[in-house]
Amino acid sequence: MKKNCERIRRTSVSGFTLLELIIALSILSMVIVLIGRGFHLGLNAWEKGESETRWTQRLRVLSGLMSQQLKSVYPYRMEIDDEKVILFKGESDSVLFVTTLTDSLYGGFKWVRYSFREETLMYKEGLLPDKELTGEISGDDEIMDTNIEEVKFEYYSPEEEEWKESWDFGEDLPGAVRVKISYFQPFFINLPMGTKDKDENENEVF
Repeated sequence: MKKNCERIRRTSVSGFTLLELIIALSILSMVIVLIGRGFHLGLNAWEKGESETRWTQRLRVLSGLMSQQLKSVYPYRMEIDDEKVILFKGESDSVLFVTTLTDSLYGGFKWVRYSFREETLMYKEGLLPDKELTGEISGDDEIMDTNIEEVKFEYYSPEEEEWKESWDFGEDLPGAVRVKISYFQPFFINLPMGTKDKDENENEVF
């Protein structure tokens, strides 16, 4: 009788230890799953933060270059379709203008064009005077940046006091340009030469 009781006690103790082991393994599995999910979420957050940082840096570079060039815009005149007009033309996805911001080795003026198509921002420039400017404008552009959702330009008319989606060759420069890149807030670039009196912009350069 005593031997049977001891056998039962040993069996009970052994069974209880096995149950504890099963519970412990289950808890450990849950902890591992939770840690794995937390690590995955943390990794995704880190990657998103790194991507956001890279995007912000890219935007700073793009907006900085555009701002410097557009702030130095000049009402350069040349003959297009038998008419002398200011070399500034803007569309919602492109802008062409003349800037005084050039390489210190050359000085003078240069024309610049930004254009956006198929998630790619393109860039092209050339020194002035340029007898083949019309041909150069239609040539191949350099890829400036890729994988961009949107680039949109708008142009402010001081006379009409409104923003326009396009600006054609003519007698005036816009007073400002608004640029929207991807999902970032638009930034504004005032054009000093576009807000001066018309008589002050009548200097012709050839």
